[in-house]
Amino acid sequence: MNKKNDGPGTLRGALREMREGTWLQNAQQRSTRRKSPWNLLLLLIFPLWLAVWWTLVEVGYMMHFVLHHETAPWGSNWMQHLNGPLTLSQALLIFAPVVPALSGSMVIGNFAIYLIPLARRAMDAEDRNYPGTDYATAQKALSRLTMYSAPVALILTLLGAWWLH
Repeated sequence: MNKKNDGPGTLRGALREMREGTWLQNAQQRSTRRKSPWNLLLLLIFPLWLAVWWTLVEVGYMMHFVLHHETAPWGSNWMQHLNGPLTLSQALLIFAPVVPALSGSMVIGNFAIYLIPLARRAMDAEDRNYPGTDYATAQKALSRLTMYSAPVALILTLLGAWWLH
């Protein structure tokens, strides 16, 4: 296996750490270097993720009406249709976009924070002694995760929209 593609900051490296059971310990160790208050801006990724995920679920719900040539009840709350036990189609609509929404939000959030010169300098200084944790490596890994998971999520969401009753 190519060590360049298996190191810290790569998807393959993260999967290897998960298989070995060292990911959480390593992540905690990596996070101890984060001392700058600029890192608090990273918390803004969470509401961004929720907004992106919610939008993707709404689009998936509207796709149900497009696929079945029905008039979409604009302004309708799709959650009112979730009464009773969760069906497979509902689960696909709700959970399929989670990973691409999260990784895509991380890409957008990292980019936005990196545009702030003081934040960029502080985070670059914290990453300097930790190979594979720099901005470029993280963005590349997160972008790949988004690009690999988005088509799968789209297919699963379309299946959920098709089967939705």
